[in-house]
Amino acid sequence: MSVATTSSMFNAVARHFEDPRATEALHLSVRPDDRAPVLLTAAQAWEALYGPTSDPALAAPVWRAALHAARSTDASAEQWQLLLIWLASPRLAGTVTRICRRLRADRADLEAEMVLSLLEGLQTGEDRSVDDLLRAARTRAWNHARAGIRETTSAALEHLADDVATPDDDPHESDPAQSLRMEVTRYGQTDGLRAELRFTISPGSPGYQALSALEETTGQRGCLRQAQDAGRRRHLTSGRSPRKAVRR
Repeated sequence: MSVATTSSMFNAVARHFEDPRATEALHLSVRPDDRAPVLLTAAQAWEALYGPTSDPALAAPVWRAALHAARSTDASAEQWQLLLIWLASPRLAGTVTRICRRLRADRADLEAEMVLSLLEGLQTGEDRSVDDLLRAARTRAWNHARAGIRETTSAALEHLADDVATPDDDPHESDPAQSLRMEVTRYGQTDGLRAELRFTISPGSPGYQALSALEETTGQRGCLRQAQDAGRRRHLTSGRSPRKAVRR
């Protein structure tokens, strides 16, 4: 019954429900149309939706019961919310795969955004259907991925460096045509957030002198490097050799 094969939010929730104690502890009260109410365990609710003997007549009542339980405010609300995420994950996994292929987004980030969207949707106080919640989760994931590929030019860091320059700096040495460039390189590791910052500044600018002073102050000698492909520009990096930026 696993819904993902890689480390992800969906996979973590699926592993939780692989424990028989978790699946048997919850009993979902389902009220099918024109039938007597039935109690389903988490595993039975999954089978009713996705199993080989799934019952289409039970699908809508199962979703209604899962939503009602996830909106509860009692002590077991978190378990019911996990159940809703588990049941919803197969209907969201296809969208995650498409976004990863088209926009090269991080799968774990997308799944986390979808889960947050589901949880926020449960607490709005609106009686939204499962289709509404899933649609909002997909939209949030697409927006998150598109926002990650946008590049925004800003001269704020250049101005900040100029503001802290020493009075002896000659303002005419700065090349106004040489703009500052900041790049953030995403690393593939998942153990925490990590990024490499690059600042491209002309060697004679006050910003360059400010970064040189920062290098002296922090004791990170050797961090200021001359780029091989950018003339006389220099980079202040995190101590690693400059990497080529991959534009998406």
